[in-house]
Amino acid sequence: MNSSVQAVLCRAAAHAVIIATSLGGTALAQSFSYDSFVPANARQTTPGFISARGDVVGFYFDTQFRQHGFFRSASGAIFPIDPPNSTGTVATGIDAQGDVCGYYEDKSSSYHSFVRRSGGTYVSFDATGDSTLTVALGTNSAGSIVGLFFDAEGVEHGLLRVPAGTITAFQMPGSLGTVAVAISDAGQITGDYTDDKEVEHGYLRGPNGIFRAFDPPGSIQTVPTAINLSGQIVGSYLDASRVQHGFLRDTDGDIISIDPPGSIMTLVSSISQDGVAVGYYQSGSTFDQHGFLRTAAGTIMSFDPAGSTETNVVGINGLHQVTGSENSHDGAFRGFLAQYTP
Repeated sequence: MNSSVQAVLCRAAAHAVIIATSLGGTALAQSFSYDSFVPANARQTTPGFISARGDVVGFYFDTQFRQHGFFRSASGAIFPIDPPNSTGTVATGIDAQGDVCGYYEDKSSSYHSFVRRSGGTYVSFDATGDSTLTVALGTNSAGSIVGLFFDAEGVEHGLLRVPAGTITAFQMPGSLGTVAVAISDAGQITGDYTDDKEVEHGYLRGPNGIFRAFDPPGSIQTVPTAINLSGQIVGSYLDASRVQHGFLRDTDGDIISIDPPGSIMTLVSSISQDGVAVGYYQSGSTFDQHGFLRTAAGTIMSFDPAGSTETNVVGINGLHQVTGSENSHDGAFRGFLAQYTP
């Protein structure tokens, strides 16, 4: 896989009962109920997105180490997603119509994006005729898709594809490269861009195409991951000591850091329409990794599946269903779907 794609996915990217604890020292009444899942013949399962109704998409490796996308319906049915001619697939989003977007690698090691219609047909697309890498990273409920592509000179651009199929390329003015990672139902886009000193910053692009750059105070690298309908943005940033923190940028532009107590590395991966944020963090000298949820009021709770040695939380929807993966003691990554109940 192209190293630039790997870097983007690492950034964006991605428990019978989950044990919830207060990180403020006082026991909380909130709870999580949990279901684990794996596609048939999967040896490693990685959810990447959860829709408003509870459908989950992502990717998995089968027993022959082949990579497939997957769709898990809200009712629990799971099936693989493999566009024609693909040798490896990642599903990254699903809209209100049940159409799944993502990207795949073909036999010539070129990357293309796709839409899988709810009826099962595939539409493959590339940003330009000479692009060898087009990666769809997110969608909104209407089916508008954002992502990135490399042009013939190897320059990274953001892309917006509307449901009718028209693709618009864009760049933060003056940037060396731009990535679009998420689009809200209001049409606001967020992602990161690289300046002439090769430093990454966050941006908000309005439906009118106007950009607004931002960085948390003290940031030397800003990487947004998600945006909700009201325009709240979450992600992570590095401080001058290269410690990674989570952040939330509010609709008025104010930015706060998010760090569960004991954290030595934090990433906020998703935010619901009502401002509940989720992510994961590492703690201790052994770099134990845990999931966490931050309520709209600011209370942070840590959670881990029973027996989990590593928890990755990637998404939350308006029903407060949370998805991600957990690594158990047998070394097998499984997907999970958890219900948060205040």
